[in-house]
Amino acid sequence: MRHDDDKDPGTAALAAVAGLARSVEALTRDVAAMKTGLRHTASKTEVTRLNDTVAALGNTVTQFEDLLTRIAAKPGGSRGEAAGAGEVEPVRSWLRLPEADAAAVEAVLSELLPWMESTYLRYATARESLPPCWLWHPEVVEELLWLMDAWTGAYEGPEASNRLVGDWHDRQRPGVTRRIGEYAPACDVLAHRDEAGRRAVTVPLAASADPFVTWWATGRADNGPKPTDEQIKAGRRGGLTAVPNTAGGQR
Repeated sequence: MRHDDDKDPGTAALAAVAGLARSVEALTRDVAAMKTGLRHTASKTEVTRLNDTVAALGNTVTQFEDLLTRIAAKPGGSRGEAAGAGEVEPVRSWLRLPEADAAAVEAVLSELLPWMESTYLRYATARESLPPCWLWHPEVVEELLWLMDAWTGAYEGPEASNRLVGDWHDRQRPGVTRRIGEYAPACDVLAHRDEAGRRAVTVPLAASADPFVTWWATGRADNGPKPTDEQIKAGRRGGLTAVPNTAGGQR
């Protein structure tokens, strides 16, 4: 079914059904007008069969319209729509919690910690992959938060179903468990690898973005600008500052 990108799919579907209902109504009128002529050229059985087909089609449209109306009115029925609010409800993210809002952080952890104990850590693979210093790793907390919300939606949400539960067990939980093991291998509280007090994330070469703006805006058919020595120093993997010389060595 086609609908405009800025229109809610439920609204678009209801409009389409309304249009179909109008078409059925017009078809019904046409059938009524044709009955007299058909009686002269067709059997009574054929006329009755045609009339029954149109009536059945009308009933189907009515049932479909009622179903879409119930879906649109159901809390959470429209994708991302808050119940009764008509506004998009954002998915929770640990990485996007408002700064200087200790209450928001505490609210998330007050849900996450009991859920981890009662549910997530019941799985041996989860216990094995979770580093003891997990609270120091925002990416780990982010994964656990969305996994908890997915579990809640599968088991307790308005669209809860065995299909969602199966997806959580088969795909979502194993994926999170695997990625957590990749984020912090061999990391521990006593040997936490991130130095306190340093900036957690720096975008490489962010200060050198201007030439790339020009390149991608006006000359993307060609290769990008040649790296400068300063860019090479700043962008070496692992923070290395060695700059290759023209002979292929380091200086």
